[in-house]
Amino acid sequence: MLAGPPRLLSFVSVVALVALGAWYFRVTSSSPSNSHIPGFDHPSAQYPSSSTTKNRDPLDFSIPLRFTEGVAKPKGENYSYVVVVGKMKDEELRWMEADLPGVDVVVYEVDNPKAQRKIPKNKGREAMVYLTYLIDNYNKLPDTIIFMHSHKHAWHNNMLMGLDAAQMIKRLNHDRVHRNGYMNVRCHHEPGCPDWIHLDRPGGDLDFFLKPEEIYMRRHIWEQLHPGAPIPSSLSGICCAQFAVSRDRIRQVPIERFHHYRNWLLKTSMDDQWSGRVFEYIWHYIFTGHEVYCPAMNTCYCDGYGFCFGGRAKFADFFNMQNERNKLNEELRNNYLEKEEKARKENKPLPEWSEKDRARMKELRTKIGEMDVTMDKLRNEALERGKDEKMRKEETESWDSEGIEEYLPGKSKGPPQD
Repeated sequence: MLAGPPRLLSFVSVVALVALGAWYFRVTSSSPSNSHIPGFDHPSAQYPSSSTTKNRDPLDFSIPLRFTEGVAKPKGENYSYVVVVGKMKDEELRWMEADLPGVDVVVYEVDNPKAQRKIPKNKGREAMVYLTYLIDNYNKLPDTIIFMHSHKHAWHNNMLMGLDAAQMIKRLNHDRVHRNGYMNVRCHHEPGCPDWIHLDRPGGDLDFFLKPEEIYMRRHIWEQLHPGAPIPSSLSGICCAQFAVSRDRIRQVPIERFHHYRNWLLKTSMDDQWSGRVFEYIWHYIFTGHEVYCPAMNTCYCDGYGFCFGGRAKFADFFNMQNERNKLNEELRNNYLEKEEKARKENKPLPEWSEKDRARMKELRTKIGEMDVTMDKLRNEALERGKDEKMRKEETESWDSEGIEEYLPGKSKGPPQD
């Protein structure tokens, strides 16, 4: 038999709910301040509030920003964009002029007090440049803003584009940037993903070599940067502070927050290198709201740049082959070629290799050559596949479950059967 309505309990519940509602209204309608953090100003009194925060304190990090889903332009329409770069006086940017003719490049020469574009202080590496650009141009942004370093080639650029920053900028799919709002232009997960910084990791467990930034990104730093925000269990995003953001996504972040972040950079006693590194691992949080943001590598390459291998497994096979090829090449160089090069530099006779050594050198050269041919073929096939819209869509993130049954084993799009 069902029990009747517990009237006394119902009355108590109503009273409790009314009290709870009054408390919540009082908390959310007030304007929390970060004035409890010593040495930090509250910029909302100095700068006009953005349209996204009319009814709340823009520096109230306890309520996450709700980013709207981006929309790409209709097919055939071009995107306006700018490349923002910070550089030292002695760094050359001629490669941008040569490889990116007609591209609008905004340069901040951080150690030149007479530079055209000024930053408040040369501190925090590229973070000070990026934040200054965002603040100074918040209301006059192009469609896409690409934040890059000044060097053309770097280990943290994408391997399939020869570690060439110019190729990354030229091949970048702006549709992807605008659908997602934010895109790290590096596709490879390490370092930074999938599980990187833990704000509570015990000192004895810290990796001082692989993750030195974790030593500095501790709970009190997070609370200074995001007062009131929950402490993330993990803070993980692809390195290395090169990314593209849509104008719409930038403007969904209140300008007061960019002032707050830059003010933190100016006031922190943290060493310049590490204060910049802190931002390297929160840009994705600032523009997506996700503490962990690690898009699939094959999807980044396919949708982002047009290198489509046909799925995660085939993408992994390609890079496993490349890793094996690199190991063989390292053996050839370390054990043989470097010794020969050293002898030539010192005008000494070349080493007299044994028959076994000569056989191994020949074997290594043959294997490396064969693998290079195979990888070139696979790379070219991936580029051709990337020209096909349907094939690119196959490797692009999807929130839609429609048609998923077509991928079940035994179906036309399902995994091959043994």
